[in-house]
Amino acid sequence: MNVSGDFTVSDFVKSITGVDNVCERSSVKCSQGRLIMRKTAANGVTVAASEKPLILDFERKML
Repeated sequence: MNVSGDFTVSDFVKSITGVDNVCERSSVKCSQGRLIMRKTAANGVTVAASEKPLILDFERKML
């Protein structure tokens, strides 16, 4: 997955997947936003969080 940014590198993840970071890149790719929480691992689960851009349009006439 070609997602640019400053991501935490993992040699283990690279040896398994071929890329140096999956969790943070996936979070940014899915949200199309910015990383707000770097990867955190516990009990075999790794998570990262990204913020999706919010666009407010007050000109729309519908909810």
